Amino acid sequence: MLLKDFMRSEDLSDSEMAEKIGDISEYGVRKLRFRTRGPSVRVAARIEEVTGGRVRSADLQPLTNRRAPAEAMS
Repeated sequence: MLLKDFMRSEDLSDSEMAEKIGDISEYGVRKLRFRTRGPSVRVAARIEEVTGGRVRSADLQPLTNRRAPAEAMS
């Protein structure tokens, strides 16, 4: 399950999820939720724990096929 789907199902904001995970900012959660960056091993393990295994490390990997805004416009 993707982090954004878990957060939606539990009605959690970025700041609420950051508080549950610990030692990550609201901005860091947002980047993980939109898959613009991957988590550290510690944060990935903590997310798996907090979500009861519903969000796994593989679900947190960043998307790699994103184009830069300038490329998207041309």
